[in-house]
Amino acid sequence: MSRDLMVQVINDFGQEIGAQLEVDDEAYCCLAVGDEFQVHLKFNEHFNGIIFYTELGEVPNVGKKEVLRHYVMQNGTIESNNLTFSYDEESKQLGMACLLPVTFTNLDNLKKILEKFIERYQKEHEDMGRFLQGELPKDDIQFVDDSGSTNEAIPTSGIDPQFMRL
Repeated sequence: MSRDLMVQVINDFGQEIGAQLEVDDEAYCCLAVGDEFQVHLKFNEHFNGIIFYTELGEVPNVGKKEVLRHYVMQNGTIESNNLTFSYDEESKQLGMACLLPVTFTNLDNLKKILEKFIERYQKEHEDMGRFLQGELPKDDIQFVDDSGSTNEAIPTSGIDPQFMRL
């Protein structure tokens, strides 16, 4: 039933924007956002909802730890609108995902989530461009030694280091 709801909402959205959108047999649909990027939509039975996913760009080799630390610290926070950031070691790509639970799956919510997702993509994609040019993120947590000899974090703003290990 939940997959059927996704198919119906995607079809309704397609009709509204004047596009023929199809959900395949594996409950997947891909939306191209202009020539810029793609948003992948997939129904996930385990999470009982539609997962939105896109790639933000390549993570730089120089400063990789700082960039990944920046995104790990944002995962699931209120400030990130409950987005989850991921890194694929093989492709060197940073990904961004969010979930629209089936309970809230309707055309209006799909459009709202998609709009916020696209806005956030644009911001994070710009940041990735700056990171690739050497302008690395500055976080409140600074790590003692990036050589790998310790994973202990030093709090600089009162955060307990027990919770900040990579």
